Amino acid sequence: MPDQDDKTEREPIHGVFSTMETRKIGTGTTLRKTKVKQHWLVHELDDGLVEVQPINENLIATGKKRTISTDTLLDRFAPEPDFYITSEVPEPATGNGSVLDLDEPSAPEPKAPPVSSGGPQIEGFELSGTPEDVEKSARASFGLALTYLKRGNMTKAVDIFSQLAEAEAPFAPEHKHMFNEFGISLRKERLLDTALKHYLRALDLAPEGDENLHHNIARAYFEKKDIGNAVKFLEQSLKINPDLTESKLFLKYLRRKHESAFGPITL
Repeated sequence: MPDQDDKTEREPIHGVFSTMETRKIGTGTTLRKTKVKQHWLVHELDDGLVEVQPINENLIATGKKRTISTDTLLDRFAPEPDFYITSEVPEPATGNGSVLDLDEPSAPEPKAPPVSSGGPQIEGFELSGTPEDVEKSARASFGLALTYLKRGNMTKAVDIFSQLAEAEAPFAPEHKHMFNEFGISLRKERLLDTALKHYLRALDLAPEGDENLHHNIARAYFEKKDIGNAVKFLEQSLKINPDLTESKLFLKYLRRKHESAFGPITL
């Protein structure tokens, strides 16, 4: 059964990037060079071009706008996904169950670099706080990370993926489906630890429980060869919905293959 919720086409780039610039400080014998981070507000145009505008120390986009190629942006600028966050909190909404991830198991994941998080605001790049705007921004960040991944830049890609999963953004229960989609896409890319971050963020947005999401988490743990957690989440999936065939069959398979290590599993 193909994934029905893997909607990861890239949104146009609209956000904050940075460059490291060398500047001269002081005069005469005190003159020295130092590297400083320059932030830029970026908007994607047509025909493979983007418009960049410098952001000053007061976090205001000001100064001359420049047009560069998308390739130049991706090669020479670093994304700053934490600037996508807004402090407004929308009203929570109720979502339906997530779609099961039933694609074929993937190979072991490659090593991923560590990441950090934070979240200042840029004047000129502000979200209204509606769930729709928050999701659009998150999908744009995710699509940009996929672009870096396809270009072979694992460090930038995983940094964005992880910061997005850990962001202190106004995500609502309805965004559960989005993080489930992200988890599916990342599992397909064999980024299992990062996929789990997105699945577990989706779970945080589903306090009522979601049997399909628990199944997807179990699958990711299984591909990591973490059978204990795979069993745990399958049992939780069946506790929510005892009739979910996929989880019943998966748990039956694990019982047959790993009963000696984990003991009998009650279906």
